[in-house]
Amino acid sequence: MKGSRCLTAMIGVFMAAGVSGAELWIGAAEADITPDRPISLSGQFHQRISTRIESRCTASVLALESRENGKPSECAILVSMDVVSLRDIQEGFRRHVAARLPGFDTSKLFLAATHTHTGPTLAQENFPDYGTAMQPKEYLPFLFDRLAEAVVKAWESRKPGAVAWGLGHAVVGANRRVTYADGTSVMYGKTDRPDFRGLEGWEDHTVDVLCFLDARRTLIAVSLTVPCPAQTVESLCQVSADYWHHVREELRAKHGAGLVVLGFCGPAGDQVPRPMLRNAAEARMERLRNLSRKQELGRRIVAAFEDTWEVIRNDIRSDLPFSHRVERFEVPGRKLTEREYAEAKKGYEEYAKRDEKEPSVYGRKRWYKRTLDRYEAQQKADPAGSIELHVLRVGDVAIATNPFELFADYAMQIQGRSPAGQTVLIQLASPVGTGSYLPSQRAVKGGGYSAVPQSSPVGPEGGQALVERTLSVIGQLFVK
Repeated sequence: MKGSRCLTAMIGVFMAAGVSGAELWIGAAEADITPDRPISLSGQFHQRISTRIESRCTASVLALESRENGKPSECAILVSMDVVSLRDIQEGFRRHVAARLPGFDTSKLFLAATHTHTGPTLAQENFPDYGTAMQPKEYLPFLFDRLAEAVVKAWESRKPGAVAWGLGHAVVGANRRVTYADGTSVMYGKTDRPDFRGLEGWEDHTVDVLCFLDARRTLIAVSLTVPCPAQTVESLCQVSADYWHHVREELRAKHGAGLVVLGFCGPAGDQVPRPMLRNAAEARMERLRNLSRKQELGRRIVAAFEDTWEVIRNDIRSDLPFSHRVERFEVPGRKLTEREYAEAKKGYEEYAKRDEKEPSVYGRKRWYKRTLDRYEAQQKADPAGSIELHVLRVGDVAIATNPFELFADYAMQIQGRSPAGQTVLIQLASPVGTGSYLPSQRAVKGGGYSAVPQSSPVGPEGGQALVERTLSVIGQLFVK
C-alpha cells in the first residue's frame, strides 16, 4: 500500500538531501519464524530435512520514523531474517502486511537475509520432493503471519528515541577463494599444495554498530553488520541461526531480555566464517576456550560491540538528519560466451543422465539449466538484472543495500569513495528477480564456483554499475 505520509514527504526530504535534524521515533520487535515440525533446509544443492532445532531462526524488526515540528517526514522498516536468501518473497510480504499498516509506504520496508544455511527453504521449486516435512508453500503463509505481527508491533510501538553509532572490529570472515600458480581460483581450495599462492581477495573485519535507545537512554535495539555469512554449520540437518544466535543470547544477557538484535550480512560473496589458514591453531584455541566455532564467532562479535558501545554511549543523538531513498533500476547482466555455454551444456547433459534421487543431482541440473536459458535469452536481447536499492541516512551514517552475495572488492570501492562519516553495506536484501553471487573481475578471471556464469547472472559490468549508483544516491543524501 502506498501510504501518503512517507510518500508526500519524500520529495521535500530528498530536495533537502536529508541534512536538517529531526526527532527520531523508534520501535522494535522480534518474531520466531521456526515451525515446530520438520522443514527443508536451504543452502545446499541437496535436500536436507531438519531432524531437530539446534537454535531457533528469528526475524528482527526495526521501525524508524522522523518527525519535524511534530509531523512525520520520513520512515523505514528494516527486517533481518535467519534464512539463506529471500528470492522474490519481499513483494508478496509487502502486499500481505499493507492492510495492517495504514498510511505506511510499504516500499520503505526491506527484508535482508543473514545467509544461514540451516534455515527454512522458501521456494517450492528448489527440490522435487519434501516427503512429510512442511512444504515451502505451507511455510510461507506461516512466515508471513509471524513476520507481519512483528512488523506491526515494531511500527505501532515507536516512541521518541535516540541513536548512537560506531565502528568495531572482529575477525569473523576469511576470504574463501584459493588461488594457484596457474592463475585459477577454487572456493575452499586446498592451501597445502605446492602451487598454492594465496587467497584471492580482501578480508573485511569491521563490525558496523548502530544502537537505538528510548527516551530514558535504555537500549531497545542494536543493528550489527558483519561482512560474513552465517554459515559456520552449513551442512547440518538441524535448524540453526548459526553464530547470530549466540550474539543475541549474550547481548540480551548483558543488556536485557527485551533487546532486539538485528544481524545483517555485509558484502561477503567471497567470505566464509571458517579459517582458511592456521586451521589447527584456531581449532586448538576453540578447544581451550571450550567453545564451538559459532560460539567463538559470537564471542568476538559481542566483544566488538561492547568495546564500541563503551565509547559511543558518550555521543547519543536524538535530533539528527534522517532520510530514506528507494531506487529501482537495471544493471547489465553477464553475457555468456559460446565456450561458457558449451561448458554449461556439457554439465547439464552429464547430470541429466543421472537419477534425480541422487544427492545434488536435481539442484545441479537446475543450476546448469538456468544458465542455458540465459544463453538462449541473450540471443534476443542483451541480459539485464533488476535491482532494488535502499539508501538511508541516519545522522552521519549511510546504510545501503544490495540483493547479491557481493564480492568484497565492490564494498572496498564504495567505502573508499563514500562521503558519509560511516557507510554500512547490507547484502542479500530486497531481491526483485536478480540475486546470487556478483563476482569481481579478478574472480571471473580465476574461475571456479561463485565466479562462473552458473553462479552469477550479473558480472563485473553490473557490479560497477551498482557501485556507481549506490555512491550517487549516498552523495545526494550527504550534500554539504
